[in-house]
Amino acid sequence: MFHIFGCPMHVGVGVKGLIHSLNYLNDYCKDFDISIFPEVILPEENLPNLKNLNSVVATCEKIAAETRKVFENGETPLFIAGDHSSALGTVSAVSSYFEDEVGLIWVDAHPDINTDKTTVTGNIHGMPVAALLGMGEPSLTRVASDKVKIKPENVVMLGLRDIDPPEREILREQGIMYFTYETIARRGIHACLEESIAHLKHLKHVHISFDIDVMDPQLIPGVSVPVPSGFHEGEAFYVMNELMEHLPVCSCDIVEYNAELDHEDKTARFAQDLANLILSHDK
Repeated sequence: MFHIFGCPMHVGVGVKGLIHSLNYLNDYCKDFDISIFPEVILPEENLPNLKNLNSVVATCEKIAAETRKVFENGETPLFIAGDHSSALGTVSAVSSYFEDEVGLIWVDAHPDINTDKTTVTGNIHGMPVAALLGMGEPSLTRVASDKVKIKPENVVMLGLRDIDPPEREILREQGIMYFTYETIARRGIHACLEESIAHLKHLKHVHISFDIDVMDPQLIPGVSVPVPSGFHEGEAFYVMNELMEHLPVCSCDIVEYNAELDHEDKTARFAQDLANLILSHDK
């Protein structure tokens, strides 16, 4: 049974529209109730390459603890949040809870695999995958436990459209499987999904982290960092349905919904439909 919970985290990117978006979504989605807890705001040092580091770490620790409680209650986490640095909390909890290796499907316009050495913005929502791989700022890599959370061979990224040059180099060095949206459009979504599923099928536990900015912003505008092009709704639902159907999915994230940038509730409606699709796979 799924447990739906969330945190309106914004400190990983600093976009204030995220603070109230989860409450708005909770009011909009009448058919399910999101259990919301606040992010942790702490005093900060002036670290331009690691903005709001203390608050990000503390909030992700809280997210990890809440995620672990869901597992301990025998439920499946569906976490809905603000910025994507929150996935550092959920994935760290998944990795620390299960003894087996964990797979990660990262559905996003961005690979979020920068470190404090490669970042241009200093926003930590661009760093969670690197931290989960044990790279970068030590306090980020140690959320929930000191161990490395994910092995690079257990990661698949789908829908990438905005890759920083250092990120492209890290993806190459780490040997991470990824499919840009351009590749998916050229090769076909079915072929790319088949390859992705085959790559992670041997694992017992897979976490899916879905960033709404993977969608075409002309169709789904309510995101903080839009990138041109991207998935249409039918493509996104097909991707999620295939992953849920053919992989041992143990937990999911939906992140980066920004109500202030939405238009006619298009993104709220999409987030609701995506969550309901996930819930339809309740095991």
